Amino acid sequence: MKRIALLFLSLTVACMLYAQPHGKPNPFHKHKPDIKPLPTPTIIVQAQNAESFYVYLNGDLVNEVPRTQVVIDRLDNNPQEVIIVLNHPVRKAAAVDVYPEIAGSTVYVEYNRPTDQLLITPPPTQLPRHNTHHPRAHHPQQPTITQPVVVIEEPQTASDEWVNEMVGILKSQSFDSEKSATAQGLLNNGLPFTSNQIARIAGTFTFSSATVEFLKSAYTHCIDPQNYERALAVLTFSSDRESVRTYINSLQ
Repeated sequence: MKRIALLFLSLTVACMLYAQPHGKPNPFHKHKPDIKPLPTPTIIVQAQNAESFYVYLNGDLVNEVPRTQVVIDRLDNNPQEVIIVLNHPVRKAAAVDVYPEIAGSTVYVEYNRPTDQLLITPPPTQLPRHNTHHPRAHHPQQPTITQPVVVIEEPQTASDEWVNEMVGILKSQSFDSEKSATAQGLLNNGLPFTSNQIARIAGTFTFSSATVEFLKSAYTHCIDPQNYERALAVLTFSSDRESVRTYINSLQ
């Protein structure tokens, strides 16, 4: 009789357990919630065109390679000094104070070629965080900064001695394809050239087609573009000179 009672009790308990909803959490199991990294105050520096730039945050260089977008996160809520230096033969720069936001405070950068100005559009600047009366208050939208546009330093050009050495190397090469590769490497050395130096390099090419292509590439590396006609003087045909001028005008 006891065996029948125990069997009946076991069946009853089993039925009760089976009737419980599947997937019900165990009250004795300690669930560890997923820990996601919290967003941090961030500044985004974004180009409005193809010009790349360097960014200094409170005096420290952020990106060693020029970029068209730089994101700086893990900041605090204090205003940060952002200096933007254009990757251009004349390394123009401008500074602006930015309050980082968790959603991202965006600073827009644009280089206006016709006016030769670096344009910086900052985000609305927040009031200090300790202002408890108006925690969401903002100053009025700041206008685009066009002044002061300063030159960080007088840009250093490639030395005439180094250009003389490179011209000698180019003259020793037999084919324009090889010269073009070497000349493009010279343009990428990081220092601007004068129009006279560019003319000397361009004069080493055998065919006018290679000379034209080099002069087009070299224009953005020229420190005195207002004198670029000096470089175009190496071209024999007026049609070739006009081809380069048309290309330069397309950059404006």
